[in-house]
Amino acid sequence: MEFTALFLTIAMLVAWRGPRPVAIGLFAVILIACVATLLHHATDRLTLSF
Repeated sequence: MEFTALFLTIAMLVAWRGPRPVAIGLFAVILIACVATLLHHATDRLTLSF
């Protein structure tokens, strides 16, 4: 959720008003952060007790 808000507020505003290389760089950084967060949480062990 926080990465969606970050993308919509920062990267989209830069893409709309700023230079294209900066917008592409921000997109790449946010995409890498999203994938890293996904992989971090996807490998967590679930402590289930039935």
